[in-house]
Amino acid sequence: MSDEALAFLRELEAADETLSAAEAELAELGAEVERVRLRAAELEEFLSRLPVERERLRTEQAGAEQQAARALRAKNEASESLADAERGRSADAVAEARRAVIRTQDALRMADRHVSELGEESAALEDTAAEAICEAAELERRARRFAAEFGQHPRLTEQDASDPPPGLAGIVEWGSAARAALFVARGGLSSEREAVIRQANELGSMLLGEPLLAAKPATVLRRVEELKAARA
Repeated sequence: MSDEALAFLRELEAADETLSAAEAELAELGAEVERVRLRAAELEEFLSRLPVERERLRTEQAGAEQQAARALRAKNEASESLADAERGRSADAVAEARRAVIRTQDALRMADRHVSELGEESAALEDTAAEAICEAAELERRARRFAAEFGQHPRLTEQDASDPPPGLAGIVEWGSAARAALFVARGGLSSEREAVIRQANELGSMLLGEPLLAAKPATVLRRVEELKAARA
């Protein structure tokens, strides 16, 4: 068992570790880019619906305020009717007037609650919109940072490192292109690793005298070194 064979196995082990680390790096970068792309798509959809949602709430609020105004008038009229009934001598009329007051008070509370709920919903929508705008700016910064990382990676081309166009739609477009570029780069690394592993297994099979299938170069090297030590 020659020292040259062991040295070559060590080279294959180092190559496999380097390629594996590069694959993991690209996988992590790809996951980050995909998270940015998906979030940008979500925010783009939300902001595109925002004018419609605002108009819906304005319409509903106007209707609710009108309903509350009608309920207030009805409650005031019922209170006046009760006062008139109490000046008369009919107990039945007083009882009926009091029931009317209770009904109109309940209707007014419900109408006021609806107005309040719509106001809260509108405020929450505006808060979400403000947060979305701030987050969109942060996503643009993150996308540019990832594009810069692309430019520093030897497996990615200069075209892959181009900055994303401005806006959320630009991030989504860039993210799709970046995902494709990363897929190609990782495919190249995977092919190289397969070639390295195949060489290690072929050499290991020859040295060990037994077939090896898809064993990592580190595993092949360890077994060969153990065999050499046993024969020493």
